[in-house]
Amino acid sequence: MATALPPPSAMEEDPSPSDPVAEFQEKLRKAWDLALHPPKIEVGVTPADVVLREGRMRLLHYRCPQGVLKEDRPPVLCVYALINKPYIMDLQPGLSVVETLLSRGLDVFLIDWGTPNELDRDLTLHDYVNGYVGRSVEAVQRETGEAQVHILGYCMGGTFSAMYTALHPENVRTLTLMAAPLDFDTRSSYLNIWAHAPGFDAWKIARTFGLIPPEFFNSAFGMLDPLRTSYLKFKDLLERMDDTPFVENFLRMEKWTNDGIPMAGPTYAEFIDKGYQKNLLIKGEWTLDGDKRRVDLKAIDMPLATIVGLKDNLVPPESTEHVLGYVGSKDTTKFQFPGGHIGLSVSRRAHQELWPRYADWVLARSRGPSKKSAPAAAKAPKARARRRRSK
Repeated sequence: MATALPPPSAMEEDPSPSDPVAEFQEKLRKAWDLALHPPKIEVGVTPADVVLREGRMRLLHYRCPQGVLKEDRPPVLCVYALINKPYIMDLQPGLSVVETLLSRGLDVFLIDWGTPNELDRDLTLHDYVNGYVGRSVEAVQRETGEAQVHILGYCMGGTFSAMYTALHPENVRTLTLMAAPLDFDTRSSYLNIWAHAPGFDAWKIARTFGLIPPEFFNSAFGMLDPLRTSYLKFKDLLERMDDTPFVENFLRMEKWTNDGIPMAGPTYAEFIDKGYQKNLLIKGEWTLDGDKRRVDLKAIDMPLATIVGLKDNLVPPESTEHVLGYVGSKDTTKFQFPGGHIGLSVSRRAHQELWPRYADWVLARSRGPSKKSAPAAAKAPKARARRRRSK
């Protein structure tokens, strides 16, 4: 008796289900291969010229892209923090604040603090604010012939920028404070809570270390979100090992995260003591060693913008935005972005939405005559002549 054959479709074997163990082993193999043979990655690749050197500090002047007009470009001085290197603002083509601002018609300068060594262990906030930032502003004035510059201060660099502007408002056309700790009295920041822990003595830490090592800061920042910084990010990497752009961007961020620099003990201690512990900036009682003038925020009377990440767990939005109630500026603008502290400078959405709006804000406030400071006015003709010779 013949046996009826099943229909052809029934004779086909069902595809064997994927083996999760084998898949995981393959991911681990790729991760191991990545660790042994990482791709070559580059950071901070936008071409620039060094226009000022002082100690370890360099002032970079970025070159205009080909085909972009060089004239009538408002100068913007970017002031970054002291803890990591500033190439986070020029991480890679397409995700570079510097590149975006250049493409939108601005003349971009950036302070690179370099890597402090034992010669810098006694530097104070006065040395940074009135010294390095001040001389960088003078260099921008010389290079561009402009009496006033636009300042963009990021994180601790925003605090420096606010202090400099309050003490020297005649040199600043607009001020932008990006994720900058200014009102330190916010309990939504773990840094504030830790600074008020019983027995926490920033000056004792400064005397112990001399130069505060980057590992000291990295361990503290890692505790702000330990799951994200120790497990979840590597889980994401493991899941996306075949996504080459993601892997390369991951490696760039890892390079930057681990590329920290030490900080002079007196600078660290004063920032913690007068900032996080006493909140003297908002109170109008902060004086810099070597400059007995109070840092009076009311002296900031030029157009002012704040840029904050709504998910920033390092510098909460209110720490930056509360300054608007203490300054003398009548023209104030808030730029809010649904991201974190670093996402402000490296996320694709930020470069699509935030930075073009910021560039337009600067351009709109660059029209018309500016107040002329005597030093800049005197140096302007030489700067213009130098630009003509370089063409």
